[in-house]
Amino acid sequence: MKFKEEIRKRLVDHTVEGVTHQVERPYSVRTPILPADWDARAIKAASGLVLALTVVAIVWSTVSIGSLLHGGAGYAAAVVFDISWLTVLILEWLGRFDPNKREFARNMGFVLVALTAGAIFWHGMLLGSTALAVVGAAVSVVAKALWLAIFKHVEKPLSDEDRQWVQAEISKANAKLAVAGVRRQAAAAEVHARLQLLAAEQALGEIGELTANTAEQPALDVIQGVEVPPLASPNTVRKDVEPVANISELARQQLTAGASKTEAFDAILRLVPEAKTESVKATIRREAGRLDDRQSGPYL
Repeated sequence: MKFKEEIRKRLVDHTVEGVTHQVERPYSVRTPILPADWDARAIKAASGLVLALTVVAIVWSTVSIGSLLHGGAGYAAAVVFDISWLTVLILEWLGRFDPNKREFARNMGFVLVALTAGAIFWHGMLLGSTALAVVGAAVSVVAKALWLAIFKHVEKPLSDEDRQWVQAEISKANAKLAVAGVRRQAAAAEVHARLQLLAAEQALGEIGELTANTAEQPALDVIQGVEVPPLASPNTVRKDVEPVANISELARQQLTAGASKTEAFDAILRLVPEAKTESVKATIRREAGRLDDRQSGPYL
């Protein structure tokens, strides 16, 4: 048996000035060289040859079926035939441990290859060449048969007990996946429900604050600095109230009578003590500008 030297590394303690750290130190290991696996190499070589033949079959069937369908989009339709039976070949390999899945994929492959070969044969007969029809159709059939031979060679047959054990393990794994999926959906639904509840609680809190603020507001609304009673509800007996003086009218009367802005301001506040001072000042300035009155007192 042949051997080879492999350089590996391991951690060892290394101390410098009383401080110790672990460092990597290389060492040599003598390991045996495994003999070449000619069976695996042969299977890879055979698979490569069949793959090359499959490429030829794909090109041939694509050209034939595309021409049969008058080119253009017909070539896209031709690719569908080839991709279809290649897909079921892959599915057949993936289902090698499940007889039911493997058998279904294998039967589907026979049907699809038969359709492809039939289309190629039809195209050859339309061209008037029986040889072209037969040989062209045989290319896809041979490629399919070679893949079946490779699958048969690498297939690992299982006894009935082992097959049942494998199916039980697969069922257990599928059950875990199903439970994980259901729990993920339940968790997402729970999160969504909690978010909805939080949104509802926040909305109720805002409504409560709005109601509280409305209850705390004064019963009188302010319009141009003068508070006026709110409108009575339809079910409330309406009482007569005295008309409220208009600040603009009062300012116009005072200024027209010759009062200064300061005097008009003091007079209006005496008449309407609940009016806002800034609103009264702004109204006096506006009315003074309209009347173009000379300012006889200090400007507010």
